Amino acid sequence: MAGETSPLRLGVIEPRDAVAAFERRGLLQPSFRWQDVWQEEHARAFAVAGVQRLDVLQTVRDALDTKLSQGGSLADFRRAVRGELAAAGYWGDVEITDPATGETRMARFDNRRLQLIYDVNVRQSYASGRWAAIERNKKLFPFVRYVTMGDERVRASHKPWHNLVLPVDDPFWQTHFPPNGWRCRCQAMAVDQKMVDRLKAAGQDIKTQAPPADPITYVNPRTGEIVPIPRGIDPGFAYNPGAQRDAALHETLLRKALEVSPLPGAVAVAVATFANPAMLQQSTARFGAWVDDVMARGQAQGELQYIGAIAPRAARVLEQLGLQPRNAVIAVRDGDVLHALRDAKVAAGVALDASVYRRLPELLQRASAMLLERKPAAGMQPALLYVIDLVRPDGQVGKLVLQLDQFVRIKGGGEDGRRRWVQLNVLRTATVMDPSALADRRSYKLLWGRLSEEPGA
Repeated sequence: MAGETSPLRLGVIEPRDAVAAFERRGLLQPSFRWQDVWQEEHARAFAVAGVQRLDVLQTVRDALDTKLSQGGSLADFRRAVRGELAAAGYWGDVEITDPATGETRMARFDNRRLQLIYDVNVRQSYASGRWAAIERNKKLFPFVRYVTMGDERVRASHKPWHNLVLPVDDPFWQTHFPPNGWRCRCQAMAVDQKMVDRLKAAGQDIKTQAPPADPITYVNPRTGEIVPIPRGIDPGFAYNPGAQRDAALHETLLRKALEVSPLPGAVAVAVATFANPAMLQQSTARFGAWVDDVMARGQAQGELQYIGAIAPRAARVLEQLGLQPRNAVIAVRDGDVLHALRDAKVAAGVALDASVYRRLPELLQRASAMLLERKPAAGMQPALLYVIDLVRPDGQVGKLVLQLDQFVRIKGGGEDGRRRWVQLNVLRTATVMDPSALADRRSYKLLWGRLSEEPGA
């Protein structure tokens, strides 16, 4: 059939971008249900719901990789994997068991299922590649236009987004970059002002204001997490696969740094971040979106985000002082977000502005000084204070308080996929402070940098 040879209308895009996007998903992630690998986790891991054997995942991934890099059709993909899946016992109705709970269910593997696997992965890879091209060319084409297929199959919830034109850096594209659901055929394309003017002259109704946020609540049945999802987007699709690509690389780098001592981990993160600035930019954008979600919920759910690593020079000084933490990774918990931005601190004028707080991953890299607390609370490791320069009329500076070696319970990491305890350096709060107080040598030891209140500063 014609649909077999060209099942997707993906627009003009360099295939190498789509191939590169797919190749970055080298981690194989076994799963029991599709909710086990959530949204941006797909940017760094390859999963097929119900497939828990790594060899079977590798078979499917290899066939998709061949399709993207060498070309081919849905029929070619089916022929490549059907026999191997059958030989592995993954054809027809297959009983699978959740290793974490012992729950069993029946999963069906047939041609229809293969078409869904093919469709989702190819669309997401091309979307990721398209975003890479958009970012690469945004000086020439600074806007993105949302386009539906314009037929009777377009979802009612997606129709209002047709001909929506917004800047490339608009937050809307972090959650609404298509595909926005199972078998969604919508596209997004880069445009410049001349293109927009021509569309208007041709009678097109161009919209230039993002629709108001209208989230619905989705409860992930696998984790119990309450997740806000923009109305009109299927659960699990409210992320930009391309924008999350380098953010996922940043997270993978930080996860690896968890397993090594602080100085090598700090150096590895610093070198990789310097070599690939997009990792930090996209990680910051993702962190900002997460902060918005946490503030919208108003309640801690036990979530955390890895945002960076202790600077190598600070790691060296801590080692010399005998205060070496378990690793260099810095994390923020959702409870810390709510604490840092709570109403009382805002009213008192000591809270870091929310628009600044959302940029924490970047701010850590731009710190002007780092201090060590001289008199920690009983039973606590001394805190590290990152000092950031702010443009404030009152002359105050930003203060980020990092607590070393906090035991934190995180999702996954063990063979059973359950939560486990790890030691992390937790960024507890972010405030503003008079620099003269930070210059008090009885309270703080300067590890590196210079405070504005110091002589000659």
